[in-house]
Amino acid sequence: MRRLRGVLVPEILISVVSGAVLALAGNALAALTGVLSDSRVPLWVFAAIASVSMLAGFLCARLLPRDATQAFLLVSSFTRTRYLSLLLDHTVRSLDRHGVDLLVKLPPYDFNGRSQILQMDALRAGRERFIGGLVVPRQPERMRRELLEFCAGLGLPVVFVDVRPFPRAADQPERTSFVGCDPEEIGERAASWLGRELLEAGKERPSLLVVGGDAQTGRQERFTERIRELVSPVRLDVSEEGRFTRESGRDIVDQHLRHLLRRAQGLDAIYCTNDEMALGALDALREHEARGNHHDGLMVVGVDGTPDALAAIKSGTPFRATIVQDTERIADIAVDLLLRMGAGERVPAENSVPTTVYPPR
Repeated sequence: MRRLRGVLVPEILISVVSGAVLALAGNALAALTGVLSDSRVPLWVFAAIASVSMLAGFLCARLLPRDATQAFLLVSSFTRTRYLSLLLDHTVRSLDRHGVDLLVKLPPYDFNGRSQILQMDALRAGRERFIGGLVVPRQPERMRRELLEFCAGLGLPVVFVDVRPFPRAADQPERTSFVGCDPEEIGERAASWLGRELLEAGKERPSLLVVGGDAQTGRQERFTERIRELVSPVRLDVSEEGRFTRESGRDIVDQHLRHLLRRAQGLDAIYCTNDEMALGALDALREHEARGNHHDGLMVVGVDGTPDALAAIKSGTPFRATIVQDTERIADIAVDLLLRMGAGERVPAENSVPTTVYPPR
Protein backbone atom coordinates (compact mmCIF):
# COMPACT_ATOMS: atom_id res chain seq x y z
CA MET A 1 0.00 0.00 0.00
CA ARG A 2 2.84 2.37 0.83
CA ARG A 3 4.42 1.75 -2.58
CA LEU A 4 1.02 2.26 -4.26
CA ARG A 5 0.55 5.62 -2.58
CA GLY A 6 4.12 6.58 -3.47
CA VAL A 7 3.41 5.93 -7.14
CA LEU A 8 -0.17 7.17 -7.57
CA VAL A 9 -0.23 10.30 -5.39
CA PRO A 10 2.46 12.17 -7.37
CA GLU A 11 0.81 11.18 -10.64
CA ILE A 12 -2.62 12.37 -9.54
CA LEU A 13 -1.16 15.68 -8.35
CA ILE A 14 0.57 16.11 -11.69
CA SER A 15 -2.73 15.38 -13.45
CA VAL A 16 -4.70 17.87 -11.38
CA VAL A 17 -2.14 20.62 -11.83
CA SER A 18 -1.88 19.90 -15.54
CA GLY A 19 -5.66 20.01 -15.94
CA ALA A 20 -5.95 23.26 -14.01
CA VAL A 21 -3.16 24.91 -16.00
CA LEU A 22 -4.66 23.85 -19.31
CA ALA A 23 -8.14 25.00 -18.29
CA LEU A 24 -6.86 28.41 -17.22
CA ALA A 25 -4.85 28.67 -20.40
CA GLY A 26 -7.95 27.92 -22.43
CA ASN A 27 -9.93 30.53 -20.54
CA ALA A 28 -7.22 33.14 -21.06
CA LEU A 29 -6.96 32.32 -24.75
CA ALA A 30 -10.69 32.62 -25.18
CA ALA A 31 -10.69 35.97 -23.43
CA LEU A 32 -7.87 37.27 -25.64
CA THR A 33 -9.62 36.27 -28.83
CA GLY A 34 -12.83 37.92 -27.80
CA VAL A 35 -14.83 34.77 -27.41
CA LEU A 36 -15.98 35.97 -24.01
CA SER A 37 -16.59 39.55 -25.09
CA ASP A 38 -20.26 39.09 -25.86
CA SER A 39 -21.20 35.82 -24.21
CA ARG A 40 -20.12 33.51 -21.48
CA VAL A 41 -18.88 29.99 -22.20
CA PRO A 42 -20.92 27.46 -20.19
CA LEU A 43 -19.24 26.10 -17.08
CA TRP A 44 -19.57 22.53 -18.30
CA VAL A 45 -17.21 23.32 -21.19
CA PHE A 46 -14.41 24.24 -18.78
CA ALA A 47 -15.24 21.21 -16.64
CA ALA A 48 -14.90 18.99 -19.70
CA ILE A 49 -11.62 20.64 -20.66
CA ALA A 50 -10.28 20.16 -17.12
CA SER A 51 -11.36 16.50 -17.02
CA VAL A 52 -9.76 15.71 -20.36
CA SER A 53 -6.62 17.55 -19.33
CA MET A 54 -6.44 15.67 -16.03
CA LEU A 55 -6.77 12.36 -17.86
CA ALA A 56 -4.08 13.34 -20.34
CA GLY A 57 -1.78 14.44 -17.55
CA PHE A 58 -2.35 11.18 -15.67
CA LEU A 59 -1.55 9.11 -18.75
CA CYS A 60 1.57 11.14 -19.43
CA ALA A 61 2.71 10.69 -15.86
CA ARG A 62 2.26 6.92 -16.19
CA LEU A 63 4.33 6.86 -19.35
CA LEU A 64 7.13 9.11 -18.14
CA PRO A 65 10.21 7.14 -16.93
CA ARG A 66 10.85 7.20 -13.20
CA ASP A 67 13.53 5.81 -10.94
CA ALA A 68 13.11 2.13 -10.05
CA THR A 69 12.62 1.40 -6.36
CA GLN A 70 12.35 -2.37 -6.52
CA ALA A 71 14.78 -5.27 -6.42
CA PHE A 72 14.11 -8.92 -7.19
CA LEU A 73 15.05 -12.15 -5.46
CA LEU A 74 15.12 -15.30 -7.58
CA VAL A 75 15.24 -18.64 -5.78
CA SER A 76 14.34 -22.21 -6.58
CA SER A 77 11.34 -23.85 -4.93
CA PHE A 78 13.78 -26.56 -3.97
CA THR A 79 15.23 -24.23 -1.35
CA ARG A 80 12.01 -23.81 0.65
CA THR A 81 13.72 -24.23 4.00
CA ARG A 82 13.71 -22.35 7.27
CA TYR A 83 17.16 -21.05 6.39
CA LEU A 84 15.77 -19.46 3.22
CA SER A 85 12.86 -17.92 5.08
CA LEU A 86 15.29 -16.31 7.53
CA LEU A 87 17.43 -15.04 4.67
CA LEU A 88 14.35 -13.65 2.92
CA ASP A 89 13.14 -11.92 6.08
CA HIS A 90 16.48 -10.23 6.68
CA THR A 91 16.76 -9.23 3.01
CA VAL A 92 13.33 -7.56 3.08
CA ARG A 93 14.25 -5.65 6.23
CA SER A 94 17.62 -4.58 4.88
CA LEU A 95 16.16 -3.33 1.58
CA ASP A 96 13.33 -1.57 3.40
CA ARG A 97 15.85 0.51 5.35
CA HIS A 98 16.97 1.86 1.97
CA GLY A 99 13.44 2.44 0.66
CA VAL A 100 13.60 -0.47 -1.78
CA ASP A 101 10.81 -3.04 -2.19
CA LEU A 102 11.42 -6.70 -3.00
CA LEU A 103 9.79 -8.91 -5.63
CA VAL A 104 10.30 -12.64 -4.98
CA LYS A 105 10.31 -14.99 -7.98
CA LEU A 106 9.84 -18.61 -6.97
CA PRO A 107 9.66 -21.25 -9.72
CA PRO A 108 7.09 -23.91 -8.80
CA TYR A 109 8.11 -27.54 -8.19
CA ASP A 110 11.64 -27.11 -9.48
CA PHE A 111 14.13 -29.80 -8.50
CA ASN A 112 16.67 -29.29 -11.25
CA GLY A 113 16.89 -25.52 -11.62
CA ARG A 114 15.71 -25.44 -15.24
CA SER A 115 12.50 -23.52 -14.54
CA GLN A 116 14.64 -20.74 -13.10
CA ILE A 117 15.45 -19.96 -16.72
CA LEU A 118 11.81 -19.05 -17.41
CA GLN A 119 11.83 -16.69 -14.43
CA MET A 120 15.08 -15.14 -15.65
CA ASP A 121 13.48 -14.46 -19.02
CA ALA A 122 10.55 -12.70 -17.33
CA LEU A 123 12.86 -10.61 -15.14
CA ARG A 124 14.94 -9.62 -18.13
CA ALA A 125 11.83 -8.52 -20.04
CA GLY A 126 10.76 -6.26 -17.15
CA ARG A 127 14.23 -5.04 -16.18
CA GLU A 128 13.24 -1.35 -16.26
CA ARG A 129 11.31 -1.94 -13.02
CA PHE A 130 14.38 -2.96 -11.02
CA ILE A 131 17.56 -1.54 -9.56
CA GLY A 132 19.00 -5.05 -9.76
CA GLY A 133 18.50 -8.27 -7.89
CA LEU A 134 19.62 -11.23 -5.83
CA VAL A 135 19.81 -14.79 -7.15
CA VAL A 136 20.07 -18.06 -5.24
CA PRO A 137 21.01 -20.34 -8.16
CA ARG A 138 19.96 -23.96 -8.30
CA GLN A 139 22.50 -26.35 -9.85
CA PRO A 140 24.54 -23.50 -11.41
CA GLU A 141 27.02 -25.98 -12.90
CA ARG A 142 24.23 -27.07 -15.28
CA MET A 143 23.08 -23.59 -16.28
CA ARG A 144 26.15 -21.36 -16.28
CA ARG A 145 25.61 -20.35 -19.90
CA GLU A 146 22.06 -19.24 -19.06
CA LEU A 147 23.30 -17.33 -16.02
CA LEU A 148 25.84 -15.51 -18.19
CA GLU A 149 23.17 -14.65 -20.76
CA PHE A 150 20.78 -13.50 -18.05
CA CYS A 151 23.30 -11.12 -16.49
CA ALA A 152 24.35 -9.75 -19.88
CA GLY A 153 20.77 -9.21 -21.04
CA LEU A 154 19.61 -7.77 -17.73
CA GLY A 155 22.26 -5.06 -17.67
CA LEU A 156 21.73 -4.52 -13.94
CA PRO A 157 23.70 -5.45 -10.81
CA VAL A 158 23.20 -9.03 -9.63
CA VAL A 159 24.31 -10.51 -6.31
CA PHE A 160 24.47 -14.30 -6.12
CA VAL A 161 23.64 -15.51 -2.62
CA ASP A 162 24.35 -18.75 -0.73
CA VAL A 163 25.32 -20.89 -3.75
CA ARG A 164 28.49 -19.93 -5.61
CA PRO A 165 27.50 -19.64 -9.31
CA PHE A 166 30.95 -20.05 -10.89
CA PRO A 167 33.99 -22.03 -9.74
CA ARG A 168 36.27 -18.98 -10.03
CA ALA A 169 35.63 -15.32 -9.31
CA ALA A 170 37.23 -14.46 -12.65
CA ASP A 171 34.44 -16.33 -14.44
CA GLN A 172 31.68 -14.09 -13.07
CA PRO A 173 30.06 -11.51 -15.38
CA GLU A 174 30.53 -7.78 -14.95
CA ARG A 175 28.45 -6.08 -12.25
CA THR A 176 27.94 -9.30 -10.29
CA SER A 177 29.14 -10.50 -6.92
CA PHE A 178 28.72 -13.47 -4.59
CA VAL A 179 28.11 -13.55 -0.84
CA GLY A 180 27.73 -16.62 1.34
CA CYS A 181 29.51 -19.09 3.56
CA ASP A 182 32.30 -21.27 2.22
CA PRO A 183 30.96 -24.85 1.89
CA GLU A 184 34.45 -26.29 2.48
CA GLU A 185 34.71 -24.30 5.72
CA ILE A 186 31.33 -25.69 6.80
CA GLY A 187 32.46 -29.27 6.16
CA GLU A 188 35.74 -28.63 7.97
CA ARG A 189 34.02 -27.22 11.05
CA ALA A 190 31.51 -30.05 11.21
CA ALA A 191 34.21 -32.72 10.93
CA SER A 192 36.41 -31.04 13.53
CA TRP A 193 33.56 -30.77 16.05
CA LEU A 194 32.25 -34.29 15.49
CA GLY A 195 35.70 -35.87 15.35
CA ARG A 196 36.62 -34.39 18.70
CA GLU A 197 33.33 -35.55 20.26
CA LEU A 198 33.77 -39.08 18.94
CA LEU A 199 37.34 -39.35 20.22
CA GLU A 200 36.33 -38.05 23.64
CA ALA A 201 33.58 -40.70 23.72
CA GLY A 202 36.18 -43.38 22.98
CA LYS A 203 34.94 -44.11 19.46
CA GLU A 204 38.09 -44.18 17.42
CA ARG A 205 36.64 -46.17 14.49
CA PRO A 206 33.00 -45.06 14.37
CA SER A 207 30.22 -45.79 11.91
CA LEU A 208 29.03 -42.62 10.17
CA LEU A 209 26.26 -41.55 7.80
CA VAL A 210 26.45 -38.37 5.72
CA VAL A 211 23.20 -36.98 4.29
CA GLY A 212 23.75 -34.32 1.62
CA GLY A 213 22.38 -33.14 -1.69
CA ASP A 214 23.54 -32.42 -5.20
CA ALA A 215 24.01 -28.74 -4.31
CA GLN A 216 26.62 -27.39 -1.90
CA THR A 217 28.58 -30.62 -2.37
CA GLY A 218 31.64 -29.06 -0.77
CA ARG A 219 29.93 -29.43 2.60
CA GLN A 220 29.94 -33.21 2.42
CA GLU A 221 33.12 -33.65 0.40
CA ARG A 222 35.33 -31.70 2.79
CA PHE A 223 33.62 -33.34 5.77
CA THR A 224 34.37 -36.85 4.54
CA GLU A 225 37.99 -35.94 3.81
CA ARG A 226 38.58 -34.42 7.23
CA ILE A 227 36.67 -37.00 9.31
CA ARG A 228 38.73 -39.79 7.74
CA GLU A 229 41.87 -38.00 8.87
CA LEU A 230 40.55 -37.57 12.42
CA VAL A 231 38.90 -40.88 13.33
CA SER A 232 39.44 -43.38 10.48
CA PRO A 233 35.82 -44.52 10.46
CA VAL A 234 35.17 -48.21 10.10
CA ARG A 235 32.23 -47.36 7.85
CA LEU A 236 31.24 -44.09 6.20
CA ASP A 237 28.13 -44.03 4.03
CA VAL A 238 27.18 -40.97 1.96
CA SER A 239 23.79 -40.17 0.44
CA GLU A 240 23.37 -37.20 -1.89
CA GLU A 241 19.60 -37.67 -2.29
CA GLY A 242 18.64 -35.48 0.65
CA ARG A 243 17.25 -32.57 -1.40
CA PHE A 244 17.68 -30.41 1.72
CA THR A 245 14.19 -31.25 2.99
CA ARG A 246 13.12 -32.69 6.33
CA GLU A 247 11.09 -35.45 4.69
CA SER A 248 13.96 -36.71 2.55
CA GLY A 249 16.34 -36.62 5.53
CA ARG A 250 13.92 -38.71 7.57
CA ASP A 251 13.45 -41.26 4.77
CA ILE A 252 17.18 -41.68 4.14
CA VAL A 253 18.00 -42.16 7.81
CA ASP A 254 15.05 -44.51 8.33
CA GLN A 255 16.15 -46.74 5.45
CA HIS A 256 19.76 -46.69 6.62
CA LEU A 257 18.82 -47.65 10.18
CA ARG A 258 16.67 -50.52 8.87
CA HIS A 259 19.60 -51.69 6.76
CA LEU A 260 21.96 -51.66 9.77
CA LEU A 261 19.39 -53.37 11.98
CA ARG A 262 19.11 -56.31 9.59
CA ARG A 263 22.89 -56.71 9.82
CA ALA A 264 23.06 -56.15 13.57
CA GLN A 265 25.30 -53.13 13.02
CA GLY A 266 25.31 -49.85 14.90
CA LEU A 267 25.60 -46.17 13.98
CA ASP A 268 27.56 -43.55 15.90
CA ALA A 269 26.91 -40.26 14.10
CA ILE A 270 24.91 -38.60 11.34
CA TYR A 271 26.09 -35.46 9.57
CA CYS A 272 23.44 -33.62 7.51
CA THR A 273 24.38 -30.68 5.30
CA ASN A 274 21.43 -28.60 6.45
CA ASP A 275 19.25 -28.42 9.55
CA GLU A 276 16.07 -29.51 7.79
CA MET A 277 17.59 -32.89 6.96
CA ALA A 278 19.08 -33.12 10.46
CA LEU A 279 15.62 -32.59 11.94
CA GLY A 280 14.36 -35.30 9.60
CA ALA A 281 17.11 -37.59 10.92
CA LEU A 282 15.87 -36.83 14.43
CA ASP A 283 12.33 -37.76 13.37
CA ALA A 284 13.57 -41.12 12.06
CA LEU A 285 15.46 -41.83 15.30
CA ARG A 286 12.34 -41.10 17.35
CA GLU A 287 10.26 -43.43 15.18
CA HIS A 288 12.80 -46.24 15.64
CA GLU A 289 12.99 -45.66 19.37
CA ALA A 290 9.19 -45.87 19.55
CA ARG A 291 9.51 -49.35 18.04
CA GLY A 292 12.13 -50.32 20.63
CA ASN A 293 15.23 -49.79 18.46
CA HIS A 294 17.43 -47.56 20.58
CA HIS A 295 20.64 -45.89 19.40
CA ASP A 296 22.29 -44.70 22.59
CA GLY A 297 25.04 -42.16 22.15
CA LEU A 298 24.28 -41.46 18.49
CA MET A 299 25.02 -37.84 17.54
CA VAL A 300 23.40 -35.73 14.82
CA VAL A 301 25.10 -32.62 13.39
CA GLY A 302 23.44 -30.14 11.01
CA VAL A 303 24.15 -26.91 9.16
CA ASP A 304 22.47 -23.48 9.21
CA GLY A 305 21.68 -22.62 12.84
CA THR A 306 17.91 -22.31 12.39
CA PRO A 307 15.69 -21.68 15.43
CA ASP A 308 14.19 -25.19 15.24
CA ALA A 309 17.65 -26.73 15.24
CA LEU A 310 18.80 -24.63 18.20
CA ALA A 311 15.67 -25.61 20.12
CA ALA A 312 16.29 -29.32 19.45
CA ILE A 313 19.90 -29.00 20.59
CA LYS A 314 18.94 -27.16 23.77
CA SER A 315 16.33 -29.77 24.67
CA GLY A 316 18.92 -32.54 24.91
CA THR A 317 18.04 -34.61 21.83
CA PRO A 318 20.58 -36.57 19.71
CA PHE A 319 20.75 -33.39 17.60
CA ARG A 320 23.96 -32.17 19.20
CA ALA A 321 25.38 -29.32 17.09
CA THR A 322 24.88 -27.14 14.03
CA ILE A 323 27.20 -25.04 11.89
CA VAL A 324 25.67 -21.55 11.99
CA GLN A 325 25.35 -19.35 8.91
CA ASP A 326 24.58 -15.73 9.83
CA THR A 327 21.60 -14.97 7.56
CA GLU A 328 21.28 -11.39 8.81
CA ARG A 329 24.86 -10.56 7.97
CA ILE A 330 24.63 -12.31 4.60
CA ALA A 331 21.49 -10.32 3.72
CA ASP A 332 23.00 -7.00 4.81
CA ILE A 333 26.17 -7.60 2.79
CA ALA A 334 24.15 -8.68 -0.26
CA VAL A 335 22.01 -5.53 -0.16
CA ASP A 336 25.07 -3.33 0.38
CA LEU A 337 26.81 -4.90 -2.62
CA LEU A 338 23.70 -4.44 -4.78
CA LEU A 339 23.35 -0.76 -3.92
CA ARG A 340 27.05 -0.04 -4.31
CA MET A 341 27.14 -1.65 -7.75
CA GLY A 342 24.03 0.32 -8.67
CA ALA A 343 25.90 3.49 -7.73
CA GLY A 344 28.72 2.55 -10.07
CA GLU A 345 31.19 1.25 -7.49
CA ARG A 346 33.41 -1.77 -8.03
CA VAL A 347 32.95 -4.46 -5.39
CA PRO A 348 34.73 -7.74 -4.61
CA ALA A 349 33.52 -10.66 -6.70
CA GLU A 350 33.69 -13.04 -3.71
CA ASN A 351 32.47 -12.19 -0.21
CA SER A 352 32.71 -14.99 2.35
CA VAL A 353 30.90 -14.84 5.69
CA PRO A 354 32.55 -16.92 8.47
CA THR A 355 30.57 -19.65 10.20
CA THR A 356 30.42 -20.61 13.89
CA VAL A 357 29.49 -23.76 15.78
CA TYR A 358 26.54 -24.02 18.14
CA PRO A 359 26.82 -24.80 20.96
CA PRO A 360 30.17 -23.08 21.40
CA ARG A 361 32.75 -24.92 23.45
